[in-house]
Amino acid sequence: MNNVNSLRIVNMDSLECEGDNKIKTMNNLKKIFLVLTLGVASFSFSQSSDVEYASATINESYCIELDSSIDLKEFYSADASVFGWTSAVDARKHCGYHSNNLVTLTPDFDNGLVLIQIHADRAAAAYDVTWWNEYLQSICK
Repeated sequence: MNNVNSLRIVNMDSLECEGDNKIKTMNNLKKIFLVLTLGVASFSFSQSSDVEYASATINESYCIELDSSIDLKEFYSADASVFGWTSAVDARKHCGYHSNNLVTLTPDFDNGLVLIQIHADRAAAAYDVTWWNEYLQSICK
């Protein structure tokens, strides 16, 4: 046959095209892929919610100070009430302005927090919490 779908009569009320089966198979594969993707994403999210946050402070100029009584941690949280954000979008926008390659600020608008991730693996060396506090003070605006 030439590249034309063949028709076969299944019953008098409907005609089925062999190409339709391929389309149905592709649609089913897309659905399976979507379900798997959502499953992996929800698993990743549930894993990240198990993170323990150390204490930090942040002021209205986005100057951050990590708790220096403990060793450096990857994750910190700080009270965000000084910012007076009006919405989650506003909070994300402002935190995005103050994030960089070494520090990521993520607002938790509903709980009034700023979640701080220190990317020590991206630093030139293995620095302690004192170095990180000095660095954070040097970049606050």
